[in-house]
Amino acid sequence: MTVKTRLEKTIADAESLCGQLKNHALETEQPDVSDMFASMSQQIEEMIPRLKGRLAHIKDEEPQYR
Repeated sequence: MTVKTRLEKTIADAESLCGQLKNHALETEQPDVSDMFASMSQQIEEMIPRLKGRLAHIKDEEPQYR
């Protein structure tokens, strides 16, 4: 598995995790737990653009990934 493929999978997994955490935040009845899930979701959302930026960099630097 190439670095590009692993990074694409990581991005997809992070987006999926973010959605799952948002669902948990909405479904839980305990405000503290809901806030925890929402906070974790926000942290993942902040990481995704950085991961996508790294993927773009890899695609630019490595001609075989274009």
